[in-house]
Amino acid sequence: GKGGIGKSTTSSNLSAAFSKLGKKVLQIGCDPKHDSTFTLTHKMVPTVIDILEEVDFHSEELRPNDFMFEGFNGVMCVESGGPPAGTGCGGYVTGQTVKLLKEHHLLEDTDVVIFDVLGDVVCGGFAMP
Repeated sequence: GKGGIGKSTTSSNLSAAFSKLGKKVLQIGCDPKHDSTFTLTHKMVPTVIDILEEVDFHSEELRPNDFMFEGFNGVMCVESGGPPAGTGCGGYVTGQTVKLLKEHHLLEDTDVVIFDVLGDVVCGGFAMP
């Protein structure tokens, strides 16, 4: 679906529910508005793409708390960000986010990873593994 039908709310509710079941959850927002995790963190968190730009894409200079934020019931939250709608593919940014998470070994102890708006990042031959 597109816009306004509750994808972020559904993603956040699923993240909260899995966390209540004792699962270690990571929610990744994949939208230029970077508001997917707002209901979990109660704030707009900076995007991975903006943070990477600040360090001239030297990801080795980053620590997990630079781009990952704790939300409701311990749900870890990351916002990929991306180009404004209609101006490019968000797949690159989501790919860079997953790469960054892997570099910092942050997926190893995670039970559930929820991507918000994954349908919007399948473009140009890119699809999440």
